[in-house]
Amino acid sequence: MTVGFVGLGRMGLPMAVNLVEAGVDVVGTDLDKERKRALEDAGGKTADSIPETIADADVAITVLRTPDQVLAVAEDLLDALDEGDLYVDMSSIDPLTSETVAELAAEDGIRTVDAPVSGGVSGAEAGTLSVIAGGEEDDIEEARELFEPMADTVFHVGSTGAGQTVKLANQLLVGAQTVLVAEAFRFGDANGIDRETLRDVLVQSAGSSWVLETWGDRYIEEEHEPGFEINLQHKDLRLMTEAAVELDVPVPLGAAAMQKYVEAKREGLADRDVTAVFQL
Repeated sequence: MTVGFVGLGRMGLPMAVNLVEAGVDVVGTDLDKERKRALEDAGGKTADSIPETIADADVAITVLRTPDQVLAVAEDLLDALDEGDLYVDMSSIDPLTSETVAELAAEDGIRTVDAPVSGGVSGAEAGTLSVIAGGEEDDIEEARELFEPMADTVFHVGSTGAGQTVKLANQLLVGAQTVLVAEAFRFGDANGIDRETLRDVLVQSAGSSWVLETWGDRYIEEEHEPGFEINLQHKDLRLMTEAAVELDVPVPLGAAAMQKYVEAKREGLADRDVTAVFQL
């Protein structure tokens, strides 16, 4: 199987490398030449344009940062695919964009799956991501052999756009919890509690969370190299709140958490790890 892989960023590059190491023929492209070189060093191939990347592909995969980027590449990508080919978008975007791309693809007889992932850069590197897939059962089963080198778990959560809906629900929890963990550590600081002691107690208590267990050291040591960036968490919360507004669903805590990421961006922390909200 040949995969055309568009987007070799912090998440995309290790995901593509894991495919190469699993024996998949990967042709990748990215605007960053260093990232293309890294894929070549791992045994993959690269191309200078989307049509070249997709030309001989059985499956196209995109891992991009924003809905606008997905829409911007969709026309060239879909033009390069053949009828019956499969396009898997593993970007974290919004359900409406996924549905729009699926409609465009269907006009050319191209099948689509929206399959955002959870697990961060460390999960992408280790091949332990969770894939949250929306689409037809047969298409997801076909894509499963590609998901397996990248992920420990694959969830089929519904039809087109459902993967993005569930991912945004996840990002609502992650975004809010990251702020709450920062508040908990600052509360402990103000009362003279050792940070490691606080973390060790809380992870064994009812207030524990994946954020505290996995990222607790980043707060303790105030190390905020990305990781998952502030600007991406802000993007995800913005997309979630916009979708919630369209559905008349109140998300007051999510909206409040989003304001902390707005503040963090204004303070010059946009490219720092999401835990850098601690610095506020």
